[in-house]
Amino acid sequence: MVQQISDILSKELEQLKADIIRRHEEAGQVASGRTRAAFEVKVSDSNGQLLGNSYAGVLERGRRGGKVPYDFKDILLRWAEAKGIYFANNTDARRWAWFVTQKIRREGTKLYRSGQTVDIFTTPIEEMTERLADKLAGLYTNEITNTI
Repeated sequence: MVQQISDILSKELEQLKADIIRRHEEAGQVASGRTRAAFEVKVSDSNGQLLGNSYAGVLERGRRGGKVPYDFKDILLRWAEAKGIYFANNTDARRWAWFVTQKIRREGTKLYRSGQTVDIFTTPIEEMTERLADKLAGLYTNEITNTI
């Protein structure tokens, strides 16, 4: 039975991963693809996890203002390159990255400032939870029925 639970959990987490990635892509958030590639399903016995980058939560809510990573300007420059944004020279690129860093540090990202969210995680997690509950309830019902 543990193997059946593990199989169900693995399938549901893989479906959750696919749903989250699809929503992330539909929202136009993909630049380099590293965020998408970082999602990973881990299942052992009857425990499972969907792992991703530590910043994945900003996909749904945006990033609030405040402290930014030391290399944030470099992160922005890699993002701009992945999005096909080019500058006349390195000085212009660094200047752009500095101003964007300051804006995000003070006010947060555009998504955060809008007060809106993009449904990347909420609905897929709710749907997976319902499917998982139904499948596990069915599995346990069969197990109890067969035992009695």
